[in-house]
Amino acid sequence: MLWLFLGTLFAFIVLGIPVVFSLGLANITILTAMDIPYMVLASKIISGMNSFPLLAIPFFMFVGEVMNRGGIAKRLVDLADSLVGFVTGGLGHVNILASMFFGGISGSAIADTAAIGGLLVPPMIKQKYPADYSAAVTASSAVIGIIIPPSIPFILYGIITNTSITRMFLGGIIPGVIVGLALMVTTYFTAKKYGYGKVGEGRRFELKRLWSALQRAWLALIIPVIVVGGILGGIFTATEAGVVAAFVALVLGLFIYKEITLKDLPEIIINTAKTTAIVLFLCGMAMVTAWLLTRARVPFALAELLTSYTTSPLGILLIANLLLFLVGFVIDLTPAMLILAPILLPVMERVGIDPVYFGVIMSINLGIGLITPPVGTVLYVACGVADIKLEELVRAIIPFLITLLIVLFLLVLFPPLVMFIPDLFS
Repeated sequence: MLWLFLGTLFAFIVLGIPVVFSLGLANITILTAMDIPYMVLASKIISGMNSFPLLAIPFFMFVGEVMNRGGIAKRLVDLADSLVGFVTGGLGHVNILASMFFGGISGSAIADTAAIGGLLVPPMIKQKYPADYSAAVTASSAVIGIIIPPSIPFILYGIITNTSITRMFLGGIIPGVIVGLALMVTTYFTAKKYGYGKVGEGRRFELKRLWSALQRAWLALIIPVIVVGGILGGIFTATEAGVVAAFVALVLGLFIYKEITLKDLPEIIINTAKTTAIVLFLCGMAMVTAWLLTRARVPFALAELLTSYTTSPLGILLIANLLLFLVGFVIDLTPAMLILAPILLPVMERVGIDPVYFGVIMSINLGIGLITPPVGTVLYVACGVADIKLEELVRAIIPFLITLLIVLFLLVLFPPLVMFIPDLFS
C-alpha cells in the first residue's frame, strides 16, 4: 500500500499538479484500493484542521508579517551589526545573527529570508560581497528560523504525531545555536579567502554602539523571552504563546515603533490568512493520509522491513535521514513533514529513538531541503531579493549546504545535543 501511495503521489507531482492536490488524489486512490467510502475524505480533512494547537501557526505567521513592516527586523539587524559587524565577513555574520534573533520570534524560514535578505543583501552588495554569495548567506541562515523556538515545523510535527510541542521547542535551542555558529565559521573563512567585506573590517567593537542598538531592540527581544519563558513556566501553551507574541509584536509596531498603521493591518491579515489557508489545507489532507496508512498498517510494515536489515538505532536513523534528504529535493518542508512523520515515527520508536529527538532532526533535515533545488522555496525567495539566477545561487550556497549537513550528522551522532535541555525539564 505504501508503494501505491508514493507512486501515485509522485506521478501527480511530476505531472505538475500542486502537492496538496496530488496528496488528495493519492488519498482517493488508497480509499478506492481499500474500498472505503469517499465521504471519509471530507470528514477526516475537517477533523484534521480542527485542532487547537494549529492556531499557533497563523499567530506566528502574523508576527512575521508585522516584523517585516513594523521596524522590528531592522532593529534586530542593527543589534546584530553592533555585535559582530566588525569581524572578517562582517555583514555575513550580521545576516546570520539577525536570522537567529528573527527565528526566535517568527519561526518561519521564508519570512526570515524576505525580511533579513531585504535589509542586508543590498548593503552586502554595496560592501563588495557578490550578489550570489550574499543570497547564499541569507538563504542558508534562514534555516535557523525553523530550529530556534518558536518553530512552525515543530508545531506541525507535534500535532500530527501527538508529541509535546514544548519539548520540541526546548530541543531546538542548542541545535539552532550550533547551526548559527557553524555558518559563521563558514562565512569567516570564505570571506577571508575571497576578500569579501573589506569595507567593514576596519571597524572596531564599540560598547557604546552596542548599548545604543540594545536600547532600540530590547523590546523586540522580549518576544522570544516571553514565548520560551512562558511555556517553560507553565503560564501558557505553545498556541497561547503565539497569541501573546502576536499581541506584543502588534503593540510594538503600532504604538512603540509606530512603523505600521491601522491601514496596514488589512494587508497583513490577508497575507497571514493566505499562508495559513495553504498550511491548514495541507494539514487536513495529511491527516487523511496518516489515518489511511495507519489503517493499512504501513508504518508497522516499514518498521519490520527496516529492522530486518538492521536493529541499530544509528543505522535506522541514518537511513531515515538519507530518505528525508532525498525527499527534500522534490517536496517542500510542510507537506514532506505531514506525509512522512506519521510513517517514520513508529519505526523510530520501535528502535528506541525519542519522538522529540527525531522531530528536531527531521525538521532540520527537511529545512536543509528548503535550500536544495529544484523545489527549495527559500532559494527562490533569496533569488528574488538578490535579483540573481537560481543556478548562480546554487553554486554559491554549496559550502553552506555542506556545513549544514555536517551539523546534522553531528546531531545524529550525539543525541544529547538535542535532548539535554528537554531532559532538564522532564
